[in-house]
Amino acid sequence: MERPRTASGETSRFEIERLSSDGSGIARTDRGVVFVSGALPGEQVDAEIVQRRKDFALARTTAVVRPSPGRVVPRCPVFGQCGGCQLQHVDYPLQLSLKAELVRDAMTRIGGFPPELFEALECVPSPLPWGYRNKASFPVQSLRGRIVTGFYRAGTHRLVPLKRCPVNAGPLDALYGTVLRALPSLPFSGYDERTHEGKLRHLVMRAGLNTGQTLLSFVVNGRLAAKGIKALVAAGASGRPTTLTLNHNSKPGNVILGTHTEPLIGSGRIAERLDGWTLEFDTTSFFQVNTGQTERLFRYAAEQVRGTDVLELYSGVGSLTCYLARGARVTAVEEWRSAVKMAERNMEANGLEVRTLCARAEEAVGDLHGSYGTVVVDPPRDGCDRAVLEAIHGFRVPRVVYVSCNPATLARDARILAGHGYRLASIRSFDMFPQTVHVETVAVLER
Repeated sequence: MERPRTASGETSRFEIERLSSDGSGIARTDRGVVFVSGALPGEQVDAEIVQRRKDFALARTTAVVRPSPGRVVPRCPVFGQCGGCQLQHVDYPLQLSLKAELVRDAMTRIGGFPPELFEALECVPSPLPWGYRNKASFPVQSLRGRIVTGFYRAGTHRLVPLKRCPVNAGPLDALYGTVLRALPSLPFSGYDERTHEGKLRHLVMRAGLNTGQTLLSFVVNGRLAAKGIKALVAAGASGRPTTLTLNHNSKPGNVILGTHTEPLIGSGRIAERLDGWTLEFDTTSFFQVNTGQTERLFRYAAEQVRGTDVLELYSGVGSLTCYLARGARVTAVEEWRSAVKMAERNMEANGLEVRTLCARAEEAVGDLHGSYGTVVVDPPRDGCDRAVLEAIHGFRVPRVVYVSCNPATLARDARILAGHGYRLASIRSFDMFPQTVHVETVAVLER
């Protein structure tokens, strides 16, 4: 029960019922819901109220009175400061259980589906719970006169300097360590978001874990003189990446990458192998961050396809497309022209024939015609545009395979499709992001 202290800044005792989508523990009190950072379901904790609003409050754990059996010591020394991970204090079996519950909660509470549909829902474990990430983006700033990099504190743009990250794959960690040592020699400062000054904004690193190839990109504010480019080449080459690129981003805001990228060493592209498919991607391309788990997810998604004509929306560089095209005629839609060109190159390299369209999904579906047996969608976190869902209904497509990285928008979109006569045939979650609260899910809806 809650102690009778309610003023912000004072400590109260809470019984934690479940986990929120941002990784906070949820407690219920007479004054509404309290979201308690650092707390786990089933725990009793003392926590300090840091903010009160009309119907809820935010608090941070100050002491764990009754710990969960699944609580463990975090592996990273800056866990709780850095905002990259939310679940390092949770053992892996409990992480999987909590993620399945997040999907179950979203589908029932937001989607309105009956709870009995999700009684057997489990989250497929990642082959690697640590050292799995094949991509990392490190913001760069100047602090007290020296250039530093790391990750942001949770909910802020204040930098937590890092020497290594335990969820990054070994090749990235090695590359990061080498570049970190070279940063002080650069003849310019880190970026300041408030003043829009400073040249170096981000370090972006990518790896092909099955090919051994690595990519390093320096994201810079504005153009660089020849001297600055030479300094970046020297710093980047010391890490021996397969390719080194320079990405230009002069726009204020928190978008990491700009639209213009130039290779400084190599082609600007690296390759990865997924189940025998060889796929190239560049600095700006979307590619799933967990290589081993991606293979499992894509195999499963492709197995859910019915019919010989498939419409794939948000197709990126064609990684899932390869799996779909083994047994079907695929029309793949992607809005980023560079990704479409990469997809066409990947299809040719893998001996596959796919029709590719460069267009926004919501615009393309208005012009497309055909008797598709399945529509496959893999949208960004915001989910599908309403026009896409209406077009699927208009096509009277028998089956929809929905790959989602956000349970809330999956539930919302599934509810819209259910209103158009689709039923939820199956659902399976995959832990694409161990140590974080994020989860990937494949839902199949049938007309």
